[in-house]
Amino acid sequence: MKMQHGNPLTPDVLKEKVLERLPTFPRVVQEAWKLMQRPNVSPEAISEVIGKDIALTAKVLKLVNSPFYGFPNRIASLKHAIILLGLNTIRGLLISTVVFGEITPPLMEIWEHACECATTAGIIARRLGSKASDEMTVAGLLHDMSKAFLKVYFPDLDAQIEAVKKRNKCVDLSAEREILGLGHDVINLWMAEKWHFPASLKEALAYHHQVGKAKEHPQFAAVVNLADVLIHIYRLKPGKELIPEIDAETCRILNLSPEFLLEVIKEMDKSLYASDWGEL
Repeated sequence: MKMQHGNPLTPDVLKEKVLERLPTFPRVVQEAWKLMQRPNVSPEAISEVIGKDIALTAKVLKLVNSPFYGFPNRIASLKHAIILLGLNTIRGLLISTVVFGEITPPLMEIWEHACECATTAGIIARRLGSKASDEMTVAGLLHDMSKAFLKVYFPDLDAQIEAVKKRNKCVDLSAEREILGLGHDVINLWMAEKWHFPASLKEALAYHHQVGKAKEHPQFAAVVNLADVLIHIYRLKPGKELIPEIDAETCRILNLSPEFLLEVIKEMDKSLYASDWGEL
């Protein structure tokens, strides 16, 4: 465990520091979030609240019209997006605008991986015939949100993690555990609990590296685990040969076959070949 200013950085100390620095939702997001908790709230009411913030509206519509969802026609209104995607998905997209904020150069690699994981999670979920494919897409988008958070709010710790990755030639999770005593998946859980994420999204973010721990929504965690691994393989390049593993539980939960994986990879290639994710 690394030391900071002479004090051990224990998991409890780190959790306290993380929750202290966790950004608060902008007022419009808070309003929309509260509104979504009400029973039988209308899409018009939610779109009216979000629409108060022009920049936020533009960001959400950009995500809705991204390759994640692959709608054949452009979605031009928030109301239409809410009807098509549902409240949990819109909630997740709102969170993504808070997590990523402005995509600065240090965040670009995390952002691009998040976008590609979101696209792949959606492909897998639709191939499985899941009714929650849109929510699984959001889970793919947010699966590394704590990495972005550490890079922005704890750059010294992030630099130490990067140094260990380079020195030990290991995956992110191993380096994080050496420096922090835990991985980004645990920090995801802290953030998800603090922000009151839906259980399905929380389990996907917290357990995509330990799928067997997902008790209520194991398919969410399994889909994100598979999407994460497939994207690392798809973008394999010199210096990036180390990839996370497909969890054994993922294979069981999704009943994976070579034929299924081949079809997913073919669709990934069509969707990702010339994608340019740009900024949020």
